[in-house]
Amino acid sequence: MQPNGPVYTPRMARNAEAPGPIVFVGGHMSWPMGYRRLTRILADVSGSEVHVVPITPFDWVLGELRGYGQLVFEVASTVDSALLESDSKKAVLVGYSAGGVLARAYIGGGSPYGGRRYSGHRRISHLITLGTAHNVPNERTLAPITEINKLFPGALHPSIRYLCVAGDAVDGASSGRIRRRYERFVGDGRVGGDGKVPLPSALLPGAESLVLDGVYHDRLFGGAGGRWYGSDRETVERWWPEELRVRERLVEKPRA
Repeated sequence: MQPNGPVYTPRMARNAEAPGPIVFVGGHMSWPMGYRRLTRILADVSGSEVHVVPITPFDWVLGELRGYGQLVFEVASTVDSALLESDSKKAVLVGYSAGGVLARAYIGGGSPYGGRRYSGHRRISHLITLGTAHNVPNERTLAPITEINKLFPGALHPSIRYLCVAGDAVDGASSGRIRRRYERFVGDGRVGGDGKVPLPSALLPGAESLVLDGVYHDRLFGGAGGRWYGSDRETVERWWPEELRVRERLVEKPRA
């Protein structure tokens, strides 16, 4: 684990009415610095600091060998640090791809996970997942997700706004390769999805759902002209909640 993840500060002064810092959990086998563009956009759109959980590909490998408990602990530590540095009681949690599964384990409930009992639901106001596979078959390779679904099913806590964002860029019926990729998560891959995660898998029961046409899972799937969840400000503003946006004050220019 890196000692601390990157922190991105908005270019404008922080909105005094902002709900709290943002904690971003990256996807499987990714580096925290790979989300610089997305997290800088989030800082500017929200007016809040964005803290990236310092999970690296090495940590994901260890997690596959030993369990994901330590990765969830890193999410908890980053949330604690972000709240200590702010005057807020709750943070906004954003999980991309497999990071959304770790975020759900941190939010927790009555059951412990990885030997620890988390009460993240008391410290989180929103959970936003981007292209996260929530609904999966009961297979060994997807066992961490099925375990979390059993322990913490659906949108478990009424005090949290759950928002699942899913891209709809390519239908599995159009490509045997995409269909096989989708069928890792669903029985019939002839459905829409973001090129990696099919829509039926990405929409958590009980959560709000937002399907974005033309949005791919990441930079690799859409090609040179494709968009993924964090491509640019225009794309981010399609899914970032209105109540979490910074209120820009108009300043009248002095007359000559």
